[in-house]
Amino acid sequence: MDKSRRRKRWVYVLGIIATACLAFETYARFPARIAATPLNLDAETMAVILIFHGTRGRNEPTLTALTEQFANAAADAPATTVVKYIWSPYSDNQFRASANAERIGPILGKELARLPRLESIRLIAHSAGAYLLDPLCKAYREAVDRPARIEMTFLDPIGIKGAWDFGYGYRNYGHCADFAQAFINVDDIVPGTNAPLKHAYNFDVTEAEARSRFTGRGHIWPVQFYLDQLGEIDITPGIRNHSAHNRGEVEIL
Repeated sequence: MDKSRRRKRWVYVLGIIATACLAFETYARFPARIAATPLNLDAETMAVILIFHGTRGRNEPTLTALTEQFANAAADAPATTVVKYIWSPYSDNQFRASANAERIGPILGKELARLPRLESIRLIAHSAGAYLLDPLCKAYREAVDRPARIEMTFLDPIGIKGAWDFGYGYRNYGHCADFAQAFINVDDIVPGTNAPLKHAYNFDVTEAEARSRFTGRGHIWPVQFYLDQLGEIDITPGIRNHSAHNRGEVEIL
């Protein structure tokens, strides 16, 4: 085969690869048709705690236990509602979860904006659930004159944008919140989850002492750690702030 034919062959092969990459990126950036389930919160709600699962995680036991613990702790709090929000099946395609969340998050944010007495919003997300938080927060803030205080907790958040931007979450997650914290495990195999967030106070729980007794997957370990240490300070709104816990800092536990 002469040089000219070899060159044409390589151009053809590279063209196919480039086309496939572009098609994959386009697919990952555009959402499915969305019919988001409304929250249906009482108009008198003053505080809401929303817990979001990740890809194929609607039945994750640790998130169910976390929801129950928050609900029990908040049972006597005035006008407080705890919701584990199911966004499956839109969460379950890992390549389109980000794009789907950018549609669902604003729907939920605008719904929260219709609650006239709302004072506190807690957003807690595991894995791909993190995709929902900033779009929700942004839409809510744009829709109200005096927004409620917003706190975010990221549990081993995955932050891949489109098909190839593996650092999107590290650079952007939490910027909309009044306070944001992240619990991360840096040695699991899930991509886009192994570095601290620039706009959150980070807890690295990779080698925490209790890890030796945990028998589940590494991607679930930050959820279990957060559940095990959950106490009154985590339930009470308004206690955490970035004057004491700077954005981008990492505390190794």
